[in-house]
Amino acid sequence: MLCIFPKRNIVTLNKYQPARHLWHWLNKIFNSVDEDRRKLLGCDRTCAEWLLRNGAAVKWTTSTDFLNDYNALPSEDTHLLIKEVDASNSSISHYGFPHFVGCKHIDKITLHKCSYLENPALPLLKTLRDTLKFLQVTSCGNITEEGLTSLSNLNNLSILIMGDFPYLKNRDVVLTHLNKELPKCQITFK
Repeated sequence: MLCIFPKRNIVTLNKYQPARHLWHWLNKIFNSVDEDRRKLLGCDRTCAEWLLRNGAAVKWTTSTDFLNDYNALPSEDTHLLIKEVDASNSSISHYGFPHFVGCKHIDKITLHKCSYLENPALPLLKTLRDTLKFLQVTSCGNITEEGLTSLSNLNNLSILIMGDFPYLKNRDVVLTHLNKELPKCQITFK
């Protein structure tokens, strides 16, 4: 067989390509929804498990403190509802955002330094549009105009904090769009 590329380029491509696919596959596995488990334990429990498994923290409606240790989750027969999510420095990705479906008490989410968060995640927050009042999206390097403008469907937001997006090209377009679509929301763009 005739090889057009020099041998060293083929070795380089083969050397790095499998690792990239492996990490993508692992990220998808750790963030995917297990529908059977969701039916068994409920939306809030499986959402909390996903968040904690990926390094985030949750606050229950009955608590004043965050839980950030997966091993400290209460027994599976304890029914708790998530009120707040702090996903700072976590490995959550858009594959896991369907976990929010059915969670009816989440009113605050902090997404800060979420390295694996990409634009497709933010439109999926619309499932929380009836309860979400506070949202912070900061220092998430893969987020651009496409993701940020999709936040306009969160009509109950009262506070939106955004900033530090290295690939954002037109901050003014995002601000104009969100100010128009979310007139009752206090928007801070750092």
